[in-house]
Amino acid sequence: MVTKKILATSACLLTGLSFATSSNAALSFDVTFNDPGSVYSSYYSSIQNNIIAAGNQWASYFDTSSVSTVLTVSVGFESIPTANGGSATTSFYNTQGGIFTYEQGAAYELRTGIDPNGSAADINFNIGINGYLQSELWFDPTPSNLLDDTVPLNQTDARSVFLHEFGHAIGFNGWRDGTTGLLPGNYQSTFDAFTTLVNTPQGDTLFFTGPQAQAVYGGLVPLSFGNYGHVGNGDGRAGASLVSDLMNGVVFFRGTRYEVSALDLAILRDIGLPVNNGPSVVPEPSTYALMFGGLGLMAWVTRRRRVS
Repeated sequence: MVTKKILATSACLLTGLSFATSSNAALSFDVTFNDPGSVYSSYYSSIQNNIIAAGNQWASYFDTSSVSTVLTVSVGFESIPTANGGSATTSFYNTQGGIFTYEQGAAYELRTGIDPNGSAADINFNIGINGYLQSELWFDPTPSNLLDDTVPLNQTDARSVFLHEFGHAIGFNGWRDGTTGLLPGNYQSTFDAFTTLVNTPQGDTLFFTGPQAQAVYGGLVPLSFGNYGHVGNGDGRAGASLVSDLMNGVVFFRGTRYEVSALDLAILRDIGLPVNNGPSVVPEPSTYALMFGGLGLMAWVTRRRRVS
């Protein structure tokens, strides 16, 4: 199996503390922490519970009846504005027009039940430590029950953040230039394979062209300009209505619970994931508590660095 790293891993060792909760008979999750000295150990339980809940929701949308696998999520803590995440590796998918196409390692594992990188973590999440972890994120004490808690109006829902990062780990990721759409070489991700640049009256815009996604959205799906592993735009380009989507690349509203949308699932179905069913509409967030200026833009960064 040909594999290729796409996320840089920290040189620090794992603390050895891990948690596991099963989502169903076929797919389960482990959470480990890359936190030398256990500096942020007081947050471990809350992080673990919300990651597992987010993973379980994604798992419920996939047909994994023919596989049995564990996806391990390694959580690190860095000096970044918000959070980021993605698969630790990629796996060869096919060749399209002479271009080698790769899928996210976590996607390959949930499709096949085969772990492409052995005992190493399958997914890496990093959480900002300059106040984002300590005061911005709200950790639902019962994240598996979405009806019994309301997200505080002055905080961002951690479960929603982890849902978003899982989206990158299983599909919303690639190597194209975020503004020109150009590939760096003769390789691409499964997401890249359906991405194209279109000159519109509002300016050049990258679009997702998958047929399932187009059927849900009603046409080519606008991707976030400069940050194309996301949907929607808030700068006058196409896709203003998608700023409410879980996988938008513009802003996360405080006081808001985000959920996986029909569009998110359609995109993943287009790139080859075994999506079974899910929401029939593209939902809007439940609360628009604060305007864009009060929140700042969401600095979701999907790492697309090719490592040989």
